[in-house]
Amino acid sequence: MIRNFINALQFLTIFTVSRKQRPAEGDLAKSLPYFPAVGFLIGLCLVYADQALAWVLPHTISNALLVLLAIVLTRALHVDGLADTLDGFMGGADREAKLRIMKDSSIGTAGAIGIIFLLFLKYLSLNILFSDNKTAALLMAPLLGRWSQTLMVFRAAYARENGMGRAFSGRLGTSGMIAAAVVAIVLSAFVAGLWALVFVPSVLIVALLARWYIVRALGGVTGDTVGAVSELSETLVLLLCVVIFGGG
Repeated sequence: MIRNFINALQFLTIFTVSRKQRPAEGDLAKSLPYFPAVGFLIGLCLVYADQALAWVLPHTISNALLVLLAIVLTRALHVDGLADTLDGFMGGADREAKLRIMKDSSIGTAGAIGIIFLLFLKYLSLNILFSDNKTAALLMAPLLGRWSQTLMVFRAAYARENGMGRAFSGRLGTSGMIAAAVVAIVLSAFVAGLWALVFVPSVLIVALLARWYIVRALGGVTGDTVGAVSELSETLVLLLCVVIFGGG
């Protein structure tokens, strides 16, 4: 259990607990149920950073640093996936073209615009939220964002012959999916109370719709598309917090 959690932590964040040889694909797949818990820990880091920054900086600047910190903590893994996915789907006419463009390490116009727009939405959302509502948003967004990743890979084919996402796609069984959902629901209820009944189903619906669209276009999922949906889910949670809590 602890080893699987550590594998999830090291894969999803910059934190290194063990410098042993990279775990096998099967071991990485076993870490999937712990993804929501790692997201919650990322949220805790953001909350503590927010509290520290509030002592020395105005909230407009500290919020920009929080958005940057979230990227740093995750090695920009999911933001990069969003850019690649947008480039591929906007520039590729068919499956092969989409996959080829997504594999290109350079960023295109669609990817650049998408990243700027999404990060700007996150920043604006944080500027509207204050006090406990902002704390809830900082915890819920990465938590449910990582849960959406488990929804994406659950019994899903991998669209490429090889790649980072191959270690996870289709390797999460029913028991693991249930475990991830329980963790996500319990932690969401702990943070947001009954409002979890809004956040959790909303992310579930968006993630499953995105998965359906992606699988229909590519014949499966990739690491890039999983990261893209994670970023979209995070942004959705922040926007829901704005709608529900506003600036109160």
